Amino acid sequence: MLDEKIYFNPGDMVTVKNIDGPIMVVKAVDKLAFKDNNRERSLLGITCFWFTKNFEYQETRFNTKDLIKC
Repeated sequence: MLDEKIYFNPGDMVTVKNIDGPIMVVKAVDKLAFKDNNRERSLLGITCFWFTKNFEYQETRFNTKDLIKC
């Protein structure tokens, strides 16, 4: 069975698979612009942000395979 493709958009609420991580918000879908054999862009990752329990702002780029939508 093939896995269903999941697309992330800015504003989506996500969390990291397989761990009890924070609820995060997708800030951006980061792509690298290039053109090679009719393929125009390559996905770098999904930049997410969240706040810690001490209200500190955190931001990290994740691989799409590591995230699930809430």
